[in-house]
This record gives sequence, C-alpha cells and structure tokens, in this order.
Amino acid sequence: MTNLNYTNQNLQNRSFKGQDLSGADFTGSDLRGCNFTGANLIGTNFQKIKTGQSDRQVNIMVAATIICPVGLLGFIMIAGQMSSVLFSDRFYKIFNFFLGSMPLLALIFQMFIQDSITSNFPEVANFLGIGVISILFAVMSSFTVGLAMISTSSFSDGSSVQGFFLLLLMVISTIITFRIFKWIIQSIQSQPGTSFRKANLTDADFSHSEVQNTDFSFAILTGACIFDWAIQPHTQFTNVYCKYLYLEPAYQNRRPTEGNFKPGDLSRVLARFIIK
Repeated sequence: MTNLNYTNQNLQNRSFKGQDLSGADFTGSDLRGCNFTGANLIGTNFQKIKTGQSDRQVNIMVAATIICPVGLLGFIMIAGQMSSVLFSDRFYKIFNFFLGSMPLLALIFQMFIQDSITSNFPEVANFLGIGVISILFAVMSSFTVGLAMISTSSFSDGSSVQGFFLLLLMVISTIITFRIFKWIIQSIQSQPGTSFRKANLTDADFSHSEVQNTDFSFAILTGACIFDWAIQPHTQFTNVYCKYLYLEPAYQNRRPTEGNFKPGDLSRVLARFIIK
C-alpha cells in the first residue's frame, strides 16, 4: 500500500508526477522544487506547506548563465580555426556583417519576441532558455566593449565625427545589454519551482500555506480550502479550472456562496491573498 503520510518532511526536488496521492497528508512539509504535474491530489492536505524554487534549481539556472556563453565561446574559437583553413575572405565578410547587425537583431528580439515567448512558453526560463538569453547578453557585452575601444581610438586619431557616431552606438548597445541583463534576472526569479500543472486539486486544503513560484496552470482547484493562503509573486494560475473555493477552515465560507465562479471572479478572490 502506498504511503500517504508525508507530514513535516523536507521533500525538496521530489517528483510525484502523475501519481495518485488522493487523501495524502503533506502538512508542514517543504515542497520547494517538487513536481506534481498531472497528479491526482483530490482531498490532499497541504496545510502549512512551503512551495517555490529550491536551492538546486536556482544553482542550475545560475550555472546556465555561465556554461552556455563559455560553451559558445569555445565553439567560436574552434569554428574560427576551421574557417581559416576551409573558407575564403567571403566568410569573414559575412561573419562581420552578422556581428554588426547584432544590436539591431537584439533590439527587435527584446521588443517584439520576449513577452510572447515568456507568456506562451514559460519553459523559456529553464536551463536552455536562460542559457540562450545569457549568450545574447555575452555577445552584446563584448560588442559594447568593442565599440567603446574603437570609439576611443577614433577620438585619439582625430576622427571626431566617427568617434561620436561610434559613441552613440555604444550608448544604444549599452542600454540593450542592460535590458537583456534584467531579462536574465527576471527569468531566474519567475521560473516556477513547484509544479501543480494539470494536477487534480479538488477539495485540497492549502490553509496557512506559503505559495511562491508555483505553477497551477491547467490544474483543477474546485472546492480547495485556501484559508490564510499567502501567495508570493511569480505564481501562475493560467487556465485554472475552479467552480468555487472555501476561504475559512474546515471548508467554510464558500465563494461564491451559491453557484459557480463567473469569468474574472476567481482572479479577484486570489488577488486578496497575493503578497506584493
């Protein structure tokens, strides 16, 4: 028989994906980094739990910001050595053109694509997602430093017009680079740690729980008790299915008192528990 008693335990980074845990008791446990995706959690007791990012998850994401740019640098060095043997000067012209257009490409990407990827594909903040953003940051940082050096050289050679033009490009590149850096920080901070994605949480009890960086997307929350539920930032409730909730202990104070939630009502109820 499956053990359903998980009270007061450190269960960080455990996977319960797809398991039948209906009626299980997780009271007082640390569930940071846990994966309950698609699990059956009907009537499960989650009182006084803690959810969010685990230290291991944060360390992996920080590692991605270092490993991916370093890996790209190694690839470029190897590709550069091979190209000197295999390609003509035409290759270098194409490569230089690509580097020259990098600020414009980065600006277009940051202005028009970032929000779409983040909202439609939350996994953008995983290892590969953050790694790609970090590579873009490394490239833009190198480009900005290069512009600063060339601009200084132009002023030294008496080419003031060229120097000011390059200085302007450096300022624009610096702004873009800073915005990409902020994107990296936001991606790490907003990455879900605990996942209840597509889980069945009907009649689950989350009283006195601290919920942070938790993904409830596509989960069923009908009949859950959320008394004194503290929702920290970066918790996702995308397409949650919920007919009603209980706001007091022992499944009292039903909301709505009769019938089911109307469009927008659930968001207003949950907003009362968000800690800003």
